[in-house]
Amino acid sequence: MLSEVKLVTLGVSDLERALSFYSQALGYRLQARGEVDPALAPLWRFDPTLRGRWAVIAADDSGLGRIRLLQFDAPGQRLWHAGNLYNGSGYYALNFRCRDALATMQAVTAAGGSSAHEPSYWEVSEQVAVRDSINDDPDGIRLDVFSYERGGELRGALETEVSVVQTIAIATRDVARSVAFYQALGFETLFDRVLDFPELQALLGTDRPVKIHNVNLIKDGHIVPGRVEMFAYLEMEHLPDAPLRDAAVPPNIGILSASLRSDDLDADVARVLTLGGQLIARQTLDLPGLGPCAVATLFGPDGEQLELYQPQ
Repeated sequence: MLSEVKLVTLGVSDLERALSFYSQALGYRLQARGEVDPALAPLWRFDPTLRGRWAVIAADDSGLGRIRLLQFDAPGQRLWHAGNLYNGSGYYALNFRCRDALATMQAVTAAGGSSAHEPSYWEVSEQVAVRDSINDDPDGIRLDVFSYERGGELRGALETEVSVVQTIAIATRDVARSVAFYQALGFETLFDRVLDFPELQALLGTDRPVKIHNVNLIKDGHIVPGRVEMFAYLEMEHLPDAPLRDAAVPPNIGILSASLRSDDLDADVARVLTLGGQLIARQTLDLPGLGPCAVATLFGPDGEQLELYQPQ
Protein backbone atom coordinates (compact mmCIF):
# COMPACT_ATOMS: atom_id res chain seq x y z
CA MET A 1 0.00 0.00 0.00
CA LEU A 2 1.17 3.49 -0.79
CA SER A 3 1.13 6.49 1.53
CA GLU A 4 0.10 10.03 0.79
CA VAL A 5 2.77 12.26 -0.81
CA LYS A 6 5.53 12.37 1.80
CA LEU A 7 8.04 14.53 -0.06
CA VAL A 8 8.28 16.62 -3.22
CA THR A 9 11.45 17.36 -5.20
CA LEU A 10 12.16 20.78 -6.66
CA GLY A 11 14.89 21.59 -9.13
CA VAL A 12 16.36 25.00 -8.25
CA SER A 13 19.03 27.19 -9.81
CA ASP A 14 20.74 28.23 -6.55
CA LEU A 15 20.50 25.92 -3.54
CA GLU A 16 21.65 28.47 -0.97
CA ARG A 17 19.21 31.08 -2.25
CA ALA A 18 16.39 28.52 -2.15
CA LEU A 19 17.25 27.50 1.42
CA SER A 20 17.21 31.14 2.48
CA PHE A 21 13.93 31.82 0.68
CA TYR A 22 12.00 28.88 2.13
CA SER A 23 13.34 29.66 5.61
CA GLN A 24 12.37 33.34 5.48
CA ALA A 25 9.11 33.01 3.55
CA LEU A 26 7.63 29.79 4.94
CA GLY A 27 9.65 29.03 8.06
CA TYR A 28 10.99 25.75 6.64
CA ARG A 29 14.08 24.38 8.39
CA LEU A 30 17.00 22.43 6.99
CA GLN A 31 16.90 18.75 7.99
CA ALA A 32 19.64 17.18 5.87
CA ARG A 33 21.88 17.96 2.92
CA GLY A 34 24.53 16.31 0.79
CA GLU A 35 26.01 15.61 -2.62
CA VAL A 36 23.95 13.86 -5.30
CA ASP A 37 25.21 10.30 -5.86
CA PRO A 38 25.65 9.60 -9.61
CA ALA A 39 24.03 6.20 -8.91
CA LEU A 40 20.71 8.09 -8.72
CA ALA A 41 20.92 9.02 -12.41
CA PRO A 42 18.69 6.19 -13.76
CA LEU A 43 16.02 6.93 -11.14
CA TRP A 44 16.06 10.71 -11.54
CA ARG A 45 16.90 10.82 -15.26
CA PHE A 46 19.97 13.03 -15.20
CA ASP A 47 23.37 12.91 -16.86
CA PRO A 48 25.64 11.10 -14.35
CA THR A 49 28.59 13.29 -15.33
CA LEU A 50 26.82 16.26 -13.74
CA ARG A 51 27.50 17.15 -10.12
CA GLY A 52 24.61 18.04 -7.87
CA ARG A 53 23.73 18.97 -4.31
CA TRP A 54 20.53 18.31 -2.39
CA ALA A 55 18.85 19.53 0.79
CA VAL A 56 15.67 18.44 2.57
CA ILE A 57 13.63 21.08 4.37
CA ALA A 58 10.46 20.87 6.43
CA ALA A 59 8.01 22.93 8.44
CA ASP A 60 8.19 20.51 11.40
CA ASP A 61 9.53 17.13 12.46
CA SER A 62 6.44 15.10 11.57
CA GLY A 63 8.00 13.59 8.44
CA LEU A 64 5.01 14.84 6.43
CA GLY A 65 4.95 17.19 3.45
CA ARG A 66 8.70 17.78 3.16
CA ILE A 67 10.62 19.39 0.28
CA ARG A 68 13.81 18.10 -1.35
CA LEU A 69 15.77 20.79 -3.20
CA LEU A 70 18.19 19.88 -6.01
CA GLN A 71 20.83 22.02 -7.71
CA PHE A 72 23.20 20.78 -10.42
CA ASP A 73 26.34 22.36 -11.85
CA ALA A 74 24.76 22.97 -15.27
CA PRO A 75 22.17 25.62 -16.14
CA GLY A 76 18.58 24.50 -16.32
CA GLN A 77 15.41 25.80 -17.95
CA ARG A 78 12.16 26.66 -16.19
CA LEU A 79 9.49 24.04 -16.86
CA TRP A 80 6.54 26.45 -16.99
CA HIS A 81 6.32 29.58 -19.12
CA ALA A 82 3.75 31.61 -21.03
CA GLY A 83 3.88 29.22 -23.98
CA ASN A 84 2.59 26.16 -22.06
CA LEU A 85 0.47 27.75 -19.35
CA TYR A 86 -2.88 26.60 -20.70
CA ASN A 87 -1.94 23.28 -22.32
CA GLY A 88 1.01 21.96 -20.32
CA SER A 89 0.64 18.78 -18.27
CA GLY A 90 2.63 17.69 -15.24
CA TYR A 91 3.37 18.98 -11.75
CA TYR A 92 2.34 22.61 -11.55
CA ALA A 93 2.22 23.94 -7.97
CA LEU A 94 2.54 23.25 -4.26
CA ASN A 95 -0.18 24.24 -1.84
CA PHE A 96 0.32 25.36 1.77
CA ARG A 97 -2.07 26.27 4.56
CA CYS A 98 -1.07 29.30 6.63
CA ARG A 99 -2.49 31.38 9.46
CA ASP A 100 -2.74 34.55 7.37
CA ALA A 101 -2.54 34.39 3.56
CA LEU A 102 -1.76 38.10 3.23
CA ALA A 103 1.09 37.96 5.76
CA THR A 104 2.54 34.88 4.06
CA MET A 105 2.27 36.52 0.63
CA GLN A 106 4.15 39.52 2.01
CA ALA A 107 6.81 37.22 3.48
CA VAL A 108 7.19 35.52 0.09
CA THR A 109 7.79 38.81 -1.72
CA ALA A 110 10.09 40.13 1.01
CA ALA A 111 12.22 36.97 0.72
CA GLY A 112 12.67 37.36 -3.04
CA GLY A 113 9.60 35.65 -4.45
CA SER A 114 6.70 37.27 -6.26
CA SER A 115 2.92 37.42 -6.20
CA ALA A 116 0.48 38.47 -8.89
CA HIS A 117 -2.32 39.59 -6.60
CA GLU A 118 -3.36 39.94 -2.98
CA PRO A 119 -5.27 36.95 -1.56
CA SER A 120 -8.69 36.34 -3.11
CA TYR A 121 -11.71 35.10 -1.20
CA TRP A 122 -13.54 32.07 -2.52
CA GLU A 123 -15.92 29.46 -1.15
CA VAL A 124 -14.66 25.90 -1.44
CA SER A 125 -17.97 24.51 -0.20
CA GLU A 126 -20.89 25.54 1.99
CA GLN A 127 -18.77 24.75 5.04
CA VAL A 128 -15.37 26.03 3.90
CA ALA A 129 -14.15 29.42 2.64
CA VAL A 130 -10.56 30.57 2.16
CA ARG A 131 -8.35 33.48 1.22
CA ASP A 132 -5.94 32.24 -1.42
CA SER A 133 -2.78 33.74 -2.92
CA ILE A 134 -0.78 32.41 -5.87
CA ASN A 135 2.93 33.14 -5.53
CA ASP A 136 6.23 32.17 -7.12
CA ASP A 137 9.53 31.41 -5.44
CA PRO A 138 12.71 33.03 -6.89
CA ASP A 139 12.89 30.28 -9.55
CA GLY A 140 9.28 30.78 -10.63
CA ILE A 141 8.04 27.63 -8.86
CA ARG A 142 4.39 28.18 -8.06
CA LEU A 143 3.35 28.27 -4.39
CA ASP A 144 -0.35 28.48 -3.52
CA VAL A 145 -0.88 29.70 0.05
CA PHE A 146 -4.27 29.92 1.73
CA SER A 147 -5.85 30.64 5.08
CA TYR A 148 -9.31 29.64 6.23
CA GLU A 149 -12.05 32.21 6.62
CA ARG A 150 -14.35 29.47 7.87
CA GLY A 151 -14.21 25.71 8.20
CA GLY A 152 -10.56 25.43 9.22
CA GLU A 153 -11.54 23.25 12.17
CA LEU A 154 -12.55 20.56 9.65
CA ARG A 155 -8.87 20.16 8.70
CA GLY A 156 -7.47 20.14 12.21
CA ALA A 157 -5.17 22.50 14.07
CA LEU A 158 -2.32 24.35 12.37
CA GLU A 159 0.79 23.95 14.51
CA THR A 160 3.12 26.21 12.51
CA GLU A 161 2.69 29.56 10.77
CA VAL A 162 2.86 27.76 7.43
CA SER A 163 1.99 24.08 7.09
CA VAL A 164 3.80 21.14 5.62
CA VAL A 165 3.00 20.66 1.92
CA GLN A 166 -0.75 20.19 1.73
CA THR A 167 -1.16 19.31 -1.95
CA ILE A 168 0.83 18.87 -5.11
CA ALA A 169 -1.14 20.13 -8.10
CA ILE A 170 -1.02 18.36 -11.45
CA ALA A 171 -2.03 20.12 -14.64
CA THR A 172 -3.84 17.66 -16.87
CA ARG A 173 -5.68 17.56 -20.19
CA ASP A 174 -7.82 14.65 -18.92
CA VAL A 175 -9.11 15.15 -15.38
CA ALA A 176 -11.19 11.95 -15.29
CA ARG A 177 -8.22 9.79 -16.27
CA SER A 178 -5.93 11.35 -13.65
CA VAL A 179 -8.53 11.15 -10.91
CA ALA A 180 -9.21 7.47 -11.66
CA PHE A 181 -5.48 6.69 -11.46
CA TYR A 182 -5.01 8.23 -8.02
CA GLN A 183 -8.29 6.87 -6.69
CA ALA A 184 -7.00 3.40 -7.55
CA LEU A 185 -3.97 4.19 -5.34
CA GLY A 186 -6.19 4.91 -2.35
CA PHE A 187 -6.96 8.62 -2.70
CA GLU A 188 -10.56 9.78 -2.26
CA THR A 189 -12.31 12.86 -3.60
CA LEU A 190 -12.33 15.78 -1.19
CA PHE A 191 -13.92 18.17 -3.68
CA ASP A 192 -14.65 18.23 -7.39
CA ARG A 193 -15.75 21.54 -8.89
CA VAL A 194 -15.68 23.67 -11.98
CA LEU A 195 -14.37 27.08 -10.89
CA ASP A 196 -15.32 30.20 -12.81
CA PHE A 197 -15.87 32.87 -10.16
CA PRO A 198 -15.04 36.49 -11.12
CA GLU A 199 -11.83 36.68 -9.08
CA LEU A 200 -10.32 33.55 -10.65
CA GLN A 201 -8.35 35.42 -13.33
CA ALA A 202 -6.76 37.68 -10.71
CA LEU A 203 -6.09 34.75 -8.38
CA LEU A 204 -4.32 32.71 -11.04
CA GLY A 205 -2.63 35.68 -12.69
CA THR A 206 -3.81 34.68 -16.18
CA ASP A 207 -3.96 37.02 -19.17
CA ARG A 208 -7.62 36.20 -19.88
CA PRO A 209 -10.78 35.08 -18.06
CA VAL A 210 -10.56 31.36 -17.36
CA LYS A 211 -12.61 28.42 -16.15
CA ILE A 212 -10.97 25.37 -14.56
CA HIS A 213 -12.01 21.90 -13.49
CA ASN A 214 -10.43 21.32 -10.08
CA VAL A 215 -10.39 18.05 -8.12
CA ASN A 216 -8.71 17.58 -4.74
CA LEU A 217 -7.98 14.05 -3.55
CA ILE A 218 -7.17 13.02 0.03
CA LYS A 219 -5.41 9.79 0.96
CA ASP A 220 -7.63 7.22 2.64
CA GLY A 221 -10.27 9.91 3.11
CA HIS A 222 -8.61 11.52 6.13
CA ILE A 223 -4.85 12.21 5.76
CA VAL A 224 -4.83 15.98 5.29
CA PRO A 225 -1.19 16.65 4.18
CA GLY A 226 0.21 15.11 1.03
CA ARG A 227 -2.95 15.40 -1.05
CA VAL A 228 -3.04 15.33 -4.85
CA GLU A 229 -4.90 17.94 -6.87
CA MET A 230 -5.78 17.89 -10.56
CA PHE A 231 -6.83 20.87 -12.61
CA ALA A 232 -7.48 21.59 -16.25
CA TYR A 233 -8.21 24.82 -18.05
CA LEU A 234 -11.54 24.39 -19.79
CA GLU A 235 -12.32 25.59 -23.32
CA MET A 236 -8.64 25.19 -24.27
CA GLU A 237 -9.10 21.93 -26.17
CA HIS A 238 -7.96 23.58 -29.41
CA LEU A 239 -4.42 23.93 -28.04
CA PRO A 240 -2.01 21.04 -28.69
CA ASP A 241 -0.80 18.96 -25.75
CA ALA A 242 2.45 20.20 -24.19
CA PRO A 243 3.55 17.54 -21.67
CA LEU A 244 6.44 18.34 -19.34
CA ARG A 245 7.49 14.70 -19.03
CA ASP A 246 10.77 14.90 -20.96
CA ALA A 247 11.71 18.32 -19.58
CA ALA A 248 11.01 17.60 -15.89
CA VAL A 249 14.53 16.33 -15.19
CA PRO A 250 17.62 17.81 -13.54
CA PRO A 251 19.10 20.32 -14.02
CA ASN A 252 15.81 21.93 -15.11
CA ILE A 253 13.87 24.16 -12.74
CA GLY A 254 10.50 23.25 -11.27
CA ILE A 255 8.65 20.42 -9.52
CA LEU A 256 10.37 17.20 -10.58
CA SER A 257 8.75 14.40 -8.57
CA ALA A 258 6.50 13.31 -5.71
CA SER A 259 7.60 10.62 -3.24
CA LEU A 260 5.21 8.09 -1.68
CA ARG A 261 6.20 5.46 0.89
CA SER A 262 5.46 1.83 0.08
CA ASP A 263 5.07 -1.11 2.45
CA ASP A 264 5.41 -3.59 -0.46
CA LEU A 265 7.32 -2.10 -3.37
CA ASP A 266 6.91 -5.08 -5.69
CA ALA A 267 3.13 -5.05 -5.27
CA ASP A 268 2.85 -1.28 -5.55
CA VAL A 269 4.95 -1.11 -8.71
CA ALA A 270 2.87 -3.87 -10.25
CA ARG A 271 -0.31 -1.98 -9.36
CA VAL A 272 0.89 1.28 -10.90
CA LEU A 273 1.87 -0.56 -14.06
CA THR A 274 -1.56 -2.20 -14.35
CA LEU A 275 -3.08 1.29 -14.09
CA GLY A 276 -1.07 2.49 -17.08
CA GLY A 277 2.03 3.83 -15.33
CA GLN A 278 5.44 3.35 -16.91
CA LEU A 279 8.53 2.18 -15.08
CA ILE A 280 11.62 4.40 -15.30
CA ALA A 281 14.06 2.50 -13.04
CA ARG A 282 14.42 0.45 -9.85
CA GLN A 283 17.33 0.43 -7.43
CA THR A 284 18.25 -0.10 -3.79
CA LEU A 285 20.40 2.70 -2.43
CA ASP A 286 20.65 5.56 0.04
CA LEU A 287 17.87 7.92 -1.02
CA PRO A 288 18.53 11.60 -0.17
CA GLY A 289 16.52 12.58 2.87
CA LEU A 290 15.03 9.11 3.29
CA GLY A 291 17.94 6.77 3.97
CA PRO A 292 18.50 3.23 2.66
CA CYS A 293 15.52 2.31 0.47
CA ALA A 294 14.34 0.09 -2.31
CA VAL A 295 13.19 2.67 -4.87
CA ALA A 296 11.19 2.72 -8.08
CA THR A 297 10.46 5.73 -10.23
CA LEU A 298 7.53 5.66 -12.62
CA PHE A 299 5.50 7.96 -14.84
CA GLY A 300 1.91 8.70 -13.91
CA PRO A 301 -0.86 9.40 -16.44
CA ASP A 302 0.26 12.98 -17.12
CA GLY A 303 3.95 12.16 -17.39
CA GLU A 304 4.48 13.18 -13.76
CA GLN A 305 7.30 11.30 -12.04
CA LEU A 306 6.43 9.26 -8.96
CA GLU A 307 9.14 8.09 -6.60
CA LEU A 308 8.00 5.03 -4.63
CA TYR A 309 10.29 4.02 -1.78
CA GLN A 310 10.36 1.22 0.80
CA PRO A 311 12.79 1.79 3.70
CA GLN A 312 15.25 -1.04 4.21
